[in-house]
Amino acid sequence: MTGDPIICGCNDVHRSTIEHAIKEKGLKTTDQINKEFHLDKACGSCTEDVQQVLKEVKEN
Repeated sequence: MTGDPIICGCNDVHRSTIEHAIKEKGLKTTDQINKEFHLDKACGSCTEDVQQVLKEVKEN
């Protein structure tokens, strides 16, 4: 992924927005991210991408 891709098209949530929330709000699980951005109410196709962003932020 390059630039600032949209992770959730249903809710127009960009990667940078998720990264910021993980760091600033201390989100530690995909469930927390889903609730923060209401992804749990959308189609769910972004689940793997959300997990990947969380993994990458935790590694850094």
